[in-house]
Amino acid sequence: MWQEFKEFIARGNVLDLAVAVVLGGAFGKIVTSLVENIIMPLIALIFGDTDFASSWSYMGITYGVFIQSIINFLIIAAAIFMFVKVINNLTRNMFADDEAEPEDEQIVLLREIRDSLKNENDDL
Repeated sequence: MWQEFKEFIARGNVLDLAVAVVLGGAFGKIVTSLVENIIMPLIALIFGDTDFASSWSYMGITYGVFIQSIINFLIIAAAIFMFVKVINNLTRNMFADDEAEPEDEQIVLLREIRDSLKNENDDL
């Protein structure tokens, strides 16, 4: 059982997932700080008070908390979207260069021979 557990932990999928969870937690703190310390104060300059949680309630139902959660989610989702978009744009060109390398002449000739033989067999 110990051997199976070590094999399970050593798999690339588990390690990748562990790294993703740790980085996700750290990135979540960065985005939360962005929302609380930069974006919400800017919104407060425009609209005034941004604390919907304490000011919006009716008969004990604090619907302001729900509205605040929705606003925070939308801001966080937009920040993550922009981050992923920037990373995708930066890394897109890195992989395109690898594919643009010229092929070996022997590989090209072998492919031509293969295609030629395939066409001859199809004609029969």
